[in-house]
Amino acid sequence: MKRIIKTGLALLAALFVMNACDVKEEPYIKGADDEKAILSFVVDEVEGTIDESSKTVTLDFAEGTEVTNLVPTIKVSTYATIEPASGVAQDFTDPVLYTVTAYNGTTAQYMVTADVHNADNEKRILSFKVVEPACTGVINEAAKTVTLTFPEDTDVTQLVPEIEVSEGATIDPASGVAQDFTNPVSYTVTAQNGSTAVYTVTAIVETGEIVPTGKVVLVKDFTGSRCVHCPAAAEYAHNLQQQLGEEHIFIMAVHAGSLAQPVGQYPDFLTDEGTLWYGNNTSHPLFAVDHVALTEGNALYYEQLDTPVAEGIAEEQTFEIVITNAYDEASRQLSVSAQIVALTDIEGDFNVTVGLVEDNIIGWQITPTGINREYVFRNVFRGSLNGAEGESMANGSLTAGENFFVQKSTTLRSDFNEDECYVVVYVHDKTQNGRILQTTVKRVK
Repeated sequence: MKRIIKTGLALLAALFVMNACDVKEEPYIKGADDEKAILSFVVDEVEGTIDESSKTVTLDFAEGTEVTNLVPTIKVSTYATIEPASGVAQDFTDPVLYTVTAYNGTTAQYMVTADVHNADNEKRILSFKVVEPACTGVINEAAKTVTLTFPEDTDVTQLVPEIEVSEGATIDPASGVAQDFTNPVSYTVTAQNGSTAVYTVTAIVETGEIVPTGKVVLVKDFTGSRCVHCPAAAEYAHNLQQQLGEEHIFIMAVHAGSLAQPVGQYPDFLTDEGTLWYGNNTSHPLFAVDHVALTEGNALYYEQLDTPVAEGIAEEQTFEIVITNAYDEASRQLSVSAQIVALTDIEGDFNVTVGLVEDNIIGWQITPTGINREYVFRNVFRGSLNGAEGESMANGSLTAGENFFVQKSTTLRSDFNEDECYVVVYVHDKTQNGRILQTTVKRVK
């Protein structure tokens, strides 16, 4: 009898060891521990429209649908969890906030909205086309934007759009009326009940022949306004930029961590993306050269910058990025189009990130000699238009000459100085721990 018990225990131990090995090696996927996206959101065969850039999910229901007790089926990233959970009934009379938590504890929040069709309240652009030259606009309903993409050298000053809107609704400017799309144009859709929705329509003209401009290294300076040694580190990095060539290096100040917390009169430059990139680090200043995050041992002190920056500049340029910005001063609407061209045959899992930077901001900064109340903050990262990790561009083998386009829109905050703002676009490879392969920077206006 004892022998049987021992055998059973041995078998259980063996199974435990086998399961432990399985958990460690399979199905674990390297890199997935930071993924935290809603992949699908379905209610009663109605599939939600997911906008990853704005972290929204929209459910479209027929008129008369009762939304007070809906049970969604939700699929999220591998190893991630979601709260409220999938299969739990919710009242969607008002938008519901869902939090996705990655395996590493980081989170992303999505706003889920149930849109019940009401003929009196319908105010959508259903289609937006230009006949000459032929172009069908891409409508982003969540962001209320329409993007038109034209071949190089297209004259966009007198385009005549054909617009279809919700039944019974009207639009101003009207369909069939010529418009100058040199800058974004606002269209107002008015429903039968008088309520309105405003769409921003942007025309993007593709760039012609791509001429490589050379490898550009992105240096992320993780800093804080209450970090006494950070000004010296920022000065060191900018001096290095002067020495090696401003056309080959861009220094982006990312405020993150405890010393970047806005206490008293110290400025608030914190961003969710910067906090995620900074990770669990506790010291300032730190630098990352051509990397998305301070992981895999790539956190550097400023005295260590010279070699990796020089090596980055010397690398073969694999992508060229051409940025086209359109900015409407009245609405402060910014539309960004990035054309990305592979310059070599290359293989990887490529993401593209579109960020916003503001230069020459005056504010409080602590220094070794006390508080400098008129410190000039350089190239402060203000946020990303498509998340900390950007969005997927291509996965697999690329051939030299392949083109990709990314189009994003945002409204500049009223406290941002548009004359000092820049768009930063970079391509990074997830198979290389997020290593950045190329960066391009362009003024907003």
